[in-house]
Amino acid sequence: MTQNIIAETRKLRGVPPLPPEAAQRLGKIHGTYSQGYEVGTTTEDLEAILPKLNAVSADLLGFALEGVGTGLAQRDLLVPIDHNRVETFVKGPGAAYENFVFVGLGLMLGRKKLPIEPYLKSLSLTRSWLVLDGYGFQHGFTHWQDYLQGQPIPKPLTGYACQVFDQGMGRSIWFIDGTDVTRIPQTIANFPPERQVNLWGGLGYACAYAGGVDRSTLEALKIAAGSYDLILAQAAAIAAKSRQLLGNPSIYTELACQVFCGMGSEAATETIDKILENLSTNTATPDQENWQPYRIHLIHQSRVVLLA
Repeated sequence: MTQNIIAETRKLRGVPPLPPEAAQRLGKIHGTYSQGYEVGTTTEDLEAILPKLNAVSADLLGFALEGVGTGLAQRDLLVPIDHNRVETFVKGPGAAYENFVFVGLGLMLGRKKLPIEPYLKSLSLTRSWLVLDGYGFQHGFTHWQDYLQGQPIPKPLTGYACQVFDQGMGRSIWFIDGTDVTRIPQTIANFPPERQVNLWGGLGYACAYAGGVDRSTLEALKIAAGSYDLILAQAAAIAAKSRQLLGNPSIYTELACQVFCGMGSEAATETIDKILENLSTNTATPDQENWQPYRIHLIHQSRVVLLA
């Protein structure tokens, strides 16, 4: 059902049919997310969630956990109980996957355009960024007619929250424009210049993390990005570091690093390590000079947890 809706959306947008490799990869991602959502909405025992996802390949597990987050958040909203399922899951069996789960919460809110303010007020800064990322993704993915023509960011988001929203919406463009390197820059060009850097950042992260295309397509995208090609390189390096921390490498992330960064994923992660060396553990607010500081901050936090 979801696949049919996505195919129809691309047809309405004038996006050509997906090449076979992209169709297979993105199809697996959508299917894996749906599987996680089903588990999240039907599993009462939170300890049983991860075992039910044992068959999911390591490089796709994050998408399944986003689905779990969406499912659990939906149940928390519609069928509340004496404890918050999302919070309980990430404090217990899902601790290593907190980032994916809170993105899933944002996806749930964005799908129905539900108010996000209560969550932003109650969550920590980094968790609110994750929710905003998912929220932005869902607005571009589901409500593309209202948001992918350069329309304003939904109120009442202001300040840095708008940048994270755009990074999420940028991720959605990789999927909604079907990895089409002709269509993608046209879509982003609809937006004011000050928003394009975050849209390219999100797009680059999705391209490197989700993948689905060959080297020649990545090379064409790098050319199409123009002056934003360095943003693609930074996004690919961050995607590689994120995968390295969870031990779930992907051939697509490796290829994106080779094309966008001019080096393999292992070398690309070392550039992120250098940034992390200079990141203060006491940083409470994002560094506005860095294009995507919240992902750097999340990686830093994940490293601290893993070391502990």
